[in-house]
Amino acid sequence: MKKILLILFTVAIFAIGSIFGYKKILSIEKENKIIQLFNKDSLENFSKNKNEMLEKLKTLNKEEADELYEQYLESNNTILENLNIEHDKLLSGGINSIHNKGTAENFTDEEWKIANKFLNKYDLELWYLARGTCIIKEVPDFYYKTFKDYVTDDYKEYLKITSKENEEHYVADSGLCITLEELGDRIVTWENFLEKYPNSKLNDKVNNICNSYRRDYILGVPGEIYDYKESAEEYNRFIKKYPDSPTTELLGYYLEEVNLDKPEDNDSEALSKMIDEYIEKYFYLGSLENRKKGNLFSEQTNTLLKEFNKNKEEVINKLKTLNKEEANKFYEDYLESNNEILEKMNENDYIMLDNSFYIGEGDIDKEKLNKQNKYLDNYGLEVVEIEEGFMLTEKKDFYYNIFKNYVSDDYRDFIKLCSEDIDYIDYFSSLEEHPEIIADKVINWEKFLEKYPDSKLRKKANDICYSYRDDYILALTSLPTTEALKNGKINEGLKELNRFKNKYPNSPTTEIIKYYLENYKNEDIRDMLADKNKEIYNKGE
Repeated sequence: MKKILLILFTVAIFAIGSIFGYKKILSIEKENKIIQLFNKDSLENFSKNKNEMLEKLKTLNKEEADELYEQYLESNNTILENLNIEHDKLLSGGINSIHNKGTAENFTDEEWKIANKFLNKYDLELWYLARGTCIIKEVPDFYYKTFKDYVTDDYKEYLKITSKENEEHYVADSGLCITLEELGDRIVTWENFLEKYPNSKLNDKVNNICNSYRRDYILGVPGEIYDYKESAEEYNRFIKKYPDSPTTELLGYYLEEVNLDKPEDNDSEALSKMIDEYIEKYFYLGSLENRKKGNLFSEQTNTLLKEFNKNKEEVINKLKTLNKEEANKFYEDYLESNNEILEKMNENDYIMLDNSFYIGEGDIDKEKLNKQNKYLDNYGLEVVEIEEGFMLTEKKDFYYNIFKNYVSDDYRDFIKLCSEDIDYIDYFSSLEEHPEIIADKVINWEKFLEKYPDSKLRKKANDICYSYRDDYILALTSLPTTEALKNGKINEGLKELNRFKNKYPNSPTTEIIKYYLENYKNEDIRDMLADKNKEIYNKGE
């Protein structure tokens, strides 16, 4: 009996061993079958190329290693392109593809692991691309582990960041494979790189990566369902967490334009165009470095600023060769040329000028504005507040400082008076609170017209004088002043009119004031005053 049991046990052990052995054989056969799908010679060529490069890398300094990385990357891209073409039937979504379940070559999860275990020996792996298509590519940390001990700090950090990003899929058929929050953090990571290494040779590449991420972050990627409200929540998180990021301004601009209450009313094509234009304008290579200096203008405007400065230097040099009459003409031409350039710059950056210098609900960000204007000092320009937003213009004394020693007396005095003009915003408060300031402007221009009756600038001066006088008279002869007169009372407006009349009895403006005081009861007095001012203007022609 014992012998029989021993025989049965031996047979069982042999049978089990045979089964396991058979499974092992099948496993090896499966592994070999998968391995045979790849061209080993081509893979060996990839490894050989790497080993040759490593030997050379050890002999180089860091800057040379940077260059070798670029060369090696280009070389590898070509090798991998050929490798993928060579394995096209295996990798693409065709009849014999990996993802066609009706063929023997279709990989299960286990077979996928076998393939990658084999490819990993060459620092390669299979990577799902999209729509049933795969590629053979380097393992995520391939370049980082290869070059980290040899290249400069900026290259090392670049390779470290890309190594981490390459660990997971970015997009697939259904859209983003990472969360929107993770994508936002990626943007900041690359912004920090650009700020940390402003002179890196990699910055063109990094800036393109950053802009691509910004577009996907705000506009979404093909294949995904875009949720305006959920996205807005993420953008507000970003704005709160990264208030100093330039992308925060872009998000603020987007949130002002998008309709979150009725998402269905949004024109995605128009929003996409708007964001693309903004990114192209304000996220050019070098924009972060300019922002640190306080310069928020677009790339196009920065090009025009250089042209503006070049023109200024040429004008200063040429003025030294001209007589006064020639200098007068030169001033006129230069003024016209500058107006054209400034118009282009303001048109280029009207969005930025309308939004960037405010905090919250209309409060001016004085620190940002002052920093921008400090940057513009070198150009003789400044950003000033207007009724809605801001505009770029010459500093008040810009032309006076350039031309005062070269032009004729009338031109010098004209340019001087222009340099003493009142800022747009201050002008309206002066009309209400300090009309005597406007009165002084009227008198100064009247004196100019009297002093230089034959000046070529007479019409311009007369236009300016007419405008000041019209605003002054209309502000002070408003309904409250007229009602005060009718009731035998004196208000602040009437006090100012009497002050002016008594101080400047021979001024043409005094003639209008007297005319008003004589005819204020007339219902058409406002029209009558306008006609009177026009009459005086025509006399000055």
